[in-house]
Amino acid sequence: MEVHTHTHTDPAHSGTSRKKFTHYLWEFLMLFFAVSLGFYAENIRENVVEKRRAKEYVRLLVDDFTTDMHELNQGSYIMTKISGYSDSLASLINTGDACKAYGGKLYYYEYWSSWRWRITPRDATLKQLENSEALRYLGSMELIRKILDYEEVLKIIALLEDNIAPDKTVNWQLVQKTFNTVYFDTLDNIKAARLDSASNISRTDADLLTVFMNKNYPLMTYDKNTLMELGNWARNSSRGYLTVVKNINTAKQKVTEAIEALKNEYHLK
Repeated sequence: MEVHTHTHTDPAHSGTSRKKFTHYLWEFLMLFFAVSLGFYAENIRENVVEKRRAKEYVRLLVDDFTTDMHELNQGSYIMTKISGYSDSLASLINTGDACKAYGGKLYYYEYWSSWRWRITPRDATLKQLENSEALRYLGSMELIRKILDYEEVLKIIALLEDNIAPDKTVNWQLVQKTFNTVYFDTLDNIKAARLDSASNISRTDADLLTVFMNKNYPLMTYDKNTLMELGNWARNSSRGYLTVVKNINTAKQKVTEAIEALKNEYHLK
């Protein structure tokens, strides 16, 4: 019978030996550091991408806000004109029968008083940042607060304009019963609004407006109650637009602060 015996290998004399605990610990640490470095490297890469993207958004915001400043300046100018001529119309109507001799002025003042104007900000970039919850990447909370403060004033302006709109609609229905709109077309044809707003116009153009205002164009009615109602609407329009103008001035201050903060934060010229 053949007998099989088990041989025992002496670790001291064999070519291999069992790995020590420190070896496994070292392998674990190397793996841990490799994973950690990869994680940190990815975070750094994402931060670089976010900062680059944030700067692109900042440039768009500055461009939008600069355009808004032009829109606010124009709106303030036009609304101040509407308010001023609305007051002039109400004052002339208040003269009673004497206003019948100033048909051209009545038409011209009503021409301006009937105007509607709204501020239209460029808010696409800001909306995108808010919808994607990326506004927080732009910088400090102080910077973000300046942007949100500006946006808040724009919302107030929009609400005020919404309150004016229905009154303008009702007023226009009364205007059509009182004024012959053909003469408003004449003012459009001579570009009366542009002439009144231009700082440098030709003598001929200025004469066109002067001649119109000095003619006694007839109204369709001189009913005192109707005219008094028109005067009241004109005063309401004046007060409404002056309130908007006050908020526009606040918006101009807020947007200027936001632009400066964005430029300082991102070192833009």
